[in-house]
Amino acid sequence: MKKFASIILSLAMILSLTACDNKDGAYSDGVSDAYSDLASDSSGGESENSGGEENPNALSNPVKMTADGDVDMEAALAYETDFDALKKSLSEREVDLSQPVSLNARNNPETMKVWKYLKDGYGKQIISAQQQMNLKQTFEDKVYYNALEDLPAMKGFDFIFTTGINPDRGFVDAALEWGKNSDGLVTFCWHWNVPKDVDHPENGYAFYMDQDGVKITNWNALNATTPGTKEYEIVVHDMDLIASYLQELEAAGITVLWRPYHEASGSWFWWGVQPEDREAIKAGTYETYQRLWYMMFDRFENYHKLSNLIWVWNGQTKFCEVDPNTYDISGTDVYPDKEDHSPQTKKYEELKGFTYEGKMLALTECGYLPDPQQCVDEGVMWLFYMPWNDEFIYEATSPGSGTPKCDLFGTPHPNPERLSDELLQEYFSNPALVSWRDLPKFVGERNVPTPITVWEGTKQPYT
Repeated sequence: MKKFASIILSLAMILSLTACDNKDGAYSDGVSDAYSDLASDSSGGESENSGGEENPNALSNPVKMTADGDVDMEAALAYETDFDALKKSLSEREVDLSQPVSLNARNNPETMKVWKYLKDGYGKQIISAQQQMNLKQTFEDKVYYNALEDLPAMKGFDFIFTTGINPDRGFVDAALEWGKNSDGLVTFCWHWNVPKDVDHPENGYAFYMDQDGVKITNWNALNATTPGTKEYEIVVHDMDLIASYLQELEAAGITVLWRPYHEASGSWFWWGVQPEDREAIKAGTYETYQRLWYMMFDRFENYHKLSNLIWVWNGQTKFCEVDPNTYDISGTDVYPDKEDHSPQTKKYEELKGFTYEGKMLALTECGYLPDPQQCVDEGVMWLFYMPWNDEFIYEATSPGSGTPKCDLFGTPHPNPERLSDELLQEYFSNPALVSWRDLPKFVGERNVPTPITVWEGTKQPYT
């Protein structure tokens, strides 16, 4: 997929100065061998419930932490998922499409505000979204704001740097800022870095099975759901650490459209369907992905009782099908090989075909912005669509460099191979496409995020 190049190229941005002033450093959706060199103002910061202290505003059970702010593994390992009992319980429960699958979310007024908004608008409007990458400079924000004096309604964040070597909470803080200060919608995915060799974690971490010389050689995804294995202990630790961050967002009143284990139909991620899994699929015995999904759902829903999650299943194939009582939204990711602003009708119908009837459908990642009018005309009303970041939005100083080309005032240029100011203005003027300024009030104030710097005519700078 083309976003692979974007992920790798973004590492170069961390190491280079840009025409848009890189004095504050950068975040990037990159491979894990390099992320140990990243640093941010918030690295090593303690969460509100570090040391096991309860967050008074959280509705869920606080993750038990050690005095130094890490997961208390004795407590974490004491809870184990009973897969048979869980699946039996889920199958016996009636599917209620009018409510979130999380019973905890149904008791959280803030989550229910977002849920009602999503459900009421589904089929009538499409929510604009944008995956984030450089959190200090927000190049994507600047492209949109320069063209529109507006932004996409939802931002996509990533727990990519929160586990493994030198964990960093930069994306968590960015999501808190966006949700509280700008009152925008929040979605999270997780490029989950695990040891390339579970017996020698000091050799580095990765999420790709084999990409540009970074290869996972000794990691068993099925072991990750099996108590007593090294993989299991790592996965339990990481899940509970992420749960603690989600609780911070919960305490702030921020709902998260939670999209774990994305693009599972492919073999590029360690949680995806691998070549060796094909025979098990043919024999009807494949269950690795389902066990990973059910284990996370169980820990977050039944153990930690998180109340701010709307679950997004991005399995992309019937082979990764999970119980409909564990997801609210079904998503697919589409990266055309050439310019294509169509609604992606074929992918929409494919997704609809293996999704439980009545679930909301989303274009959870895309390489080109679909034309909202074509979506209306063809009846392909995605809940939201979210383009990838970096050169999927802005023009680079040279092809593949990842360094944005900017004007004299530091505003990046749109990538002319994918969009333009005129295209953004046309699409966002369509009443079917929801922008940030169109959103109702959810949590906080509707303030323009910083840093956004735009000088053009009478426009005022936001820095």
